[in-house]
Amino acid sequence: MAADPLAQAKIGTEALALCIAGVLCERDPSLLSGFQESATALHRILDDRGDHEAAAMVGAFGRALIDPAFKRLSN
Repeated sequence: MAADPLAQAKIGTEALALCIAGVLCERDPSLLSGFQESATALHRILDDRGDHEAAAMVGAFGRALIDPAFKRLSN
């Protein structure tokens, strides 16, 4: 059974945003706190609005920015 195209687009967009944010934070670690604050604020807004699925995605995005498992391995 094929996955829902809209769900695939959402996951792809989230993955791309995480990659971009990760590279930016690697190049300039001072950006990390700003990304975290924005993700936290957006999570609260979405959760208060009742859009729990979107809030969960933003929450996962914010956690992934600081999770060592998502850091690029050094060569």
